[in-house]
Amino acid sequence: MAIFPKFAKLTFFFQAQFKGPMCGVFGIIGHPEGKQIFPSVLMSLQHRGHDAAGMAGLVARDPNTIDTVKGAGKISDILTTEALEKFIGKGFIGHTRYSTRNEAKSLREIHPHWAQSMMGRIVIVTNGDLTNMDELRAHVARQKVKVYTRNDAEMIAALINIEMRLHNKQMPEAIEAVMNQVQGGYAALVMNEDDEKLYAFRDPWGIRPLHLCDFKINGIRSWGVASETCAFDIIQRFNLAKYPEQKVQAKAREVRPGEILVLGAEGAQSTSSFAQARKESIGCVFEAIYFSRPDSKMRNESFQVVRERMGAELFRERPIDADLVAAVPKGGIPAAVGYAKESGLPYSIAILEEPITGGLRSFITNAKDRQAFARMKYSVLCDVVKDQRIVVIDDSIVRGTTAKLLVKSLFLAGAKEVHVRIPAPAYDYPCHYGIETKDPKSLISHGRSEEEIGKVLGSTSLHYLSLEGLYKAIGQDRRLFCDECLSAKSPITGRMVTQPNINSPSILTEP
Repeated sequence: MAIFPKFAKLTFFFQAQFKGPMCGVFGIIGHPEGKQIFPSVLMSLQHRGHDAAGMAGLVARDPNTIDTVKGAGKISDILTTEALEKFIGKGFIGHTRYSTRNEAKSLREIHPHWAQSMMGRIVIVTNGDLTNMDELRAHVARQKVKVYTRNDAEMIAALINIEMRLHNKQMPEAIEAVMNQVQGGYAALVMNEDDEKLYAFRDPWGIRPLHLCDFKINGIRSWGVASETCAFDIIQRFNLAKYPEQKVQAKAREVRPGEILVLGAEGAQSTSSFAQARKESIGCVFEAIYFSRPDSKMRNESFQVVRERMGAELFRERPIDADLVAAVPKGGIPAAVGYAKESGLPYSIAILEEPITGGLRSFITNAKDRQAFARMKYSVLCDVVKDQRIVVIDDSIVRGTTAKLLVKSLFLAGAKEVHVRIPAPAYDYPCHYGIETKDPKSLISHGRSEEEIGKVLGSTSLHYLSLEGLYKAIGQDRRLFCDECLSAKSPITGRMVTQPNINSPSILTEP
C-alpha cells in the first residue's frame, strides 16, 4: 500500500513558500581517472550555482564507508588534491549549489546530503524542487526519522532510507516507492554503503534536466551522469588526450522521465517503472533561454545554435534601423550573433564582462549582494558606442537591476540610442520547480508593458521575443516544455497557476 495513495497518479500541488535551487549534479563511475578529473568536470557546471559545492565517494572498504568533501565557494577551492586523497573506488557524485530556500553559507545545507541508519549511510545530490514538503516532513516524523534541514535532497534520502531499512527494499525499489510519494521536478544521484553502485533518477515528467553518457576506452566502459552534456565533452576530451593510441568512444542520451538507472561493475541497468511517466520529458524552457551552457545540447542540438535562431527570430519580429549589434556577455552573445546575421548589421564587442566578477551571474547571486554586484559587472567601450545607435541583446531580464545600470552606462559612454532586445518572452511568473522567483512582484516585467519596462530601464526601446517566436526558434513542440515562468500555464494540467492558494492547495492530476 502506498504511503500517500493519491500520489499514485503523479498528483502535484504548489506551495510557493518552499523553493528549491537551480543547481548542477554530476556523477561518474568506472572511469580509471574518475577522481582526478572530477573537480574539472564539476567546474563545467559551476555556472548553475556559485554558492557552494561538494563531492561524495567511498573512503574505506570492509566495511564500506562513504564520506564527503564540501564547502562554500568555488569548486577549485573546495575539491583540492589534498581534500580528495581520502577517496578510493571508482564511483563519485557531486553538486554545485545555488541557494534559495536556505542560507547560502550554511555547511549543513550544502550537498551531498546524508540519511543515516544502523545499517549505513545513503548520500544524495539533487537539482530541483519538491512541492509537498509539509506532508513529507510529517510522514518521516511519524516514522521516527529525523531530518536536519529543509533541503529537498535530505528529504529524498530520508525517504529512501525508510523504504530500505524499515521496509526491506533494495535501492531501485526504494527509489521507485519514493518517486510515488514526492511531488515536483527533480533529478537525483545516490550512493550508499551497501554496494559500490551509482543510482540516478529523474522525476516522471522530466522537468529537471539529466543526461547519461556511456564511455568506452578499448572496450572498457564507464558512465557519467550530469545536468548538462558539456560535462561529458570534458571527459571525452580528457580520454582522447590521455589515451590517444586507444579506441575511445562516447555515447550520450537524455535520462527518460521516471527512469531509474543502476550503474556499476555489472554494467548499466535501466528501469522506467511508472506507467504514467511521459515518453518524452517536459524540459524547462529556461534551460534553453538562460541556464545551460551554449555548448551543452538539448535533443542533440547545441544551445548555441538554438539561441542564434532566437536572435534571428527576434529581428524578424521587430526590425529596427541601427548602426551595430552588441551582446551583453556572456549570455547574450549567441542571440546577438543570430540577430546580426539576420539583420545584416555589424556585430561589435561593445560591452566587456569585468574579470573580477569571475563570470558570476547576478540572477543567481543572493539578494543582498545583487545591487553591488550589478554596479561592477560590465565595462563599456566608449570609443565603440560613441554616437552609435546600438541594439543590445541580453538573454533575459529578470529583476532588471543589472540591465538598468548597463543602459545608463551606454548613454554615459555617448550612445545615441540604446534598443534593448531579449530573445525570449518576459519572465513574468513564479517557477514551482526550482528557480528562485517566489514573489512575482520582484520581476521587472510583472504587470508592466514593454513600453513601461523600457521606461524603467531608460532604453530607447525594448522588445521581447514572443512565445510563438521562441518555439519557432527552438524548433520543438511546445508540449515538450515547461514554460510556466513565461506563460503562467502548468505543464502538468494546462491550468493557470499564477497565484496558488498555499493554505488550501488544489490537487492537479495528470489529464
